[in-house]
Amino acid sequence: MGVGKTTLGRRMAKQLSYQFIDLDLFIQQKTNCSISELFQNGEEHFRKIETEALRDLASMTNVVISLGGGTPAFNDNMAIISRSFSIYVYLPESAIFQRLIASRNPRPLIKGLNHDQLKEFISNKLKERETFYRQANITIDEHRPQLSSITTAIESLTEARD
Repeated sequence: MGVGKTTLGRRMAKQLSYQFIDLDLFIQQKTNCSISELFQNGEEHFRKIETEALRDLASMTNVVISLGGGTPAFNDNMAIISRSFSIYVYLPESAIFQRLIASRNPRPLIKGLNHDQLKEFISNKLKERETFYRQANITIDEHRPQLSSITTAIESLTEARD
């Protein structure tokens, strides 16, 4: 959450001349509900819908899909994700915290948290999910991904396709 997956995904899709899909937006269009509304029925409910949407998109080609931060960690989604080329966009906890504080995008999982609670939330989620994230084909390990990182990722993607 807040690392720039959507921004990076859009840039990659443009460079590759691929379609870009944000999984959360796809889910919202499919269900005609906001992510917040879906979370009102519990995270498990949302994660089930998320996995179904991921399965729907898994067979597509020439597409860059930006996943939610929790997607890899639920319902054996890594088995679906690993059929494709994946990128983990790493950002230090302190940078994620600053981005989420500055974000105007309400996120259901952190709604109502004070600064200390948000820091703890970020730390806990990264610890829980890191094992899944590290299964990606490559990691972009930069505070602000530069064009060179994106180019490297695209070259890796191209090599994997050949």
